[in-house]
Amino acid sequence: MTQTLLAFDVYGTLINPNAMAEVLRPTLGEQAESVAAQWRASQLQLSFRRGLMGRYVEFSVCTRDALDVAIAAQEVNVDSSTRDDWMAAYSRLPAFEEVDGALASLVSAGYRCVAFSNGTEKAMQEVLQNAGLAHHFEALVSVDDIKRFKPDPVVYHHLSRRMKVAHDNAWLVSSNNWDIQGARHAGLKAAWIHRDRTALIEDPSLAPNLEVDKLDELTDKLAGMR
Repeated sequence: MTQTLLAFDVYGTLINPNAMAEVLRPTLGEQAESVAAQWRASQLQLSFRRGLMGRYVEFSVCTRDALDVAIAAQEVNVDSSTRDDWMAAYSRLPAFEEVDGALASLVSAGYRCVAFSNGTEKAMQEVLQNAGLAHHFEALVSVDDIKRFKPDPVVYHHLSRRMKVAHDNAWLVSSNNWDIQGARHAGLKAAWIHRDRTALIEDPSLAPNLEVDKLDELTDKLAGMR
């Protein structure tokens, strides 16, 4: 029987970008949460915008530019050395608590597991290695190979081609509602890790095949669909 491929989004699904607030707190105090939240939102907005314009840059460039946007919007004064330190800290973000055990369970259950991100392969390797997760994955699949960003359909097709798997035997696993809808639009199956309870699927025709609150619920849910 052909093994099912599980392609895991990295930031927000495995790695917790909200933990940046604790990195910012010594400098920003009570403004740390608002700056961290705007940093993440602007990071995504800039990647979407550049993707639509066909002006690809590495995701780290979007991340740095988004930090500048967040700092300006929140009207805080941060020197360039501190910004460099915060960018370096982005590669040391922690995994969500249940992720390591959940990935081990899925690998033991016979699933092929890959990391699949808007980040470069180097950036993925660094953050996953630092978080103690890299050994779970047989491959790291980056949009940098084709110079486009998720949720562009060509990115999900690239995943299938790169891993030599049919769409109907490939799952995207993501906490990002836009990523889920992008994968479903491209013909992949999708499992939504619904970490943000304020998020919703805006287009019901692109609903996930399954939904869980945390990653450690996925093994049993997938087993029930076999």
